[in-house]
Amino acid sequence: MGNKTGTSSEASAKAGKYFKYAIGEILLVVIGILIALQINNWNENRKKETLKNEYKTALINDYTKDTIQINTRLLRNNLRIERINSIGDSIENGHFNNLESYYKLYNNEFVGIRVTNVYNTNSFNLLISSGNIDLFDKDLRKELMELNRLQTFEKTVQNGNKGLLLDFMLNLGSKYPTIGNPLNDNATHQLLWKNVKVNDLPKDLVNHLIQEGYTISRYIELTDNVLQQTELVLNLLQQAND
Repeated sequence: MGNKTGTSSEASAKAGKYFKYAIGEILLVVIGILIALQINNWNENRKKETLKNEYKTALINDYTKDTIQINTRLLRNNLRIERINSIGDSIENGHFNNLESYYKLYNNEFVGIRVTNVYNTNSFNLLISSGNIDLFDKDLRKELMELNRLQTFEKTVQNGNKGLLLDFMLNLGSKYPTIGNPLNDNATHQLLWKNVKVNDLPKDLVNHLIQEGYTISRYIELTDNVLQQTELVLNLLQQAND
């Protein structure tokens, strides 16, 4: 009887010891899994942070180039609109009072202009197509999308305006030779301008300058909006995780 009791106690003790070992093993496995998950999460977060910084650098580079381009073109177009306004004032004040003065104006002012922008959108497009825009916080995502909207709107409007201005330029170019003076007695000049309705030149030239002025003014307005938004986004990008 005593032997059976002793054997039972020893068995219980061994079972208890094995149970403790089993619990210990399970705890070690659980702790190992938790540590592995934590390391995996840390690695994933590190990869996301690295990817985010790569996009951040690329976007800053693109938008910095855009601001340089935009500021250069705004400067040139502001100078051109000042010139057009000055010509308009001169016409109103009667300074262009004969055909010769309008011919000289046509010969000197019939110039090409740049009224559309070419934006650096590769990094933004990749950010959208890959779904990685979620790497950035809500406020920055919102401003990035707004910048893209303003860029698209500017290009759409100005492509239309530029098309209308091109029609005016082609009309002038087809009606009036770009060389020779219609008032010159030179036989070659007279031949070039033989069938041209020279008296229409003042009206046509004024209409062209009006359209050019509108196109440039609209370009400046829309591009100013893009520039302000670009500078806002650049500021937010530079502040991100600083």
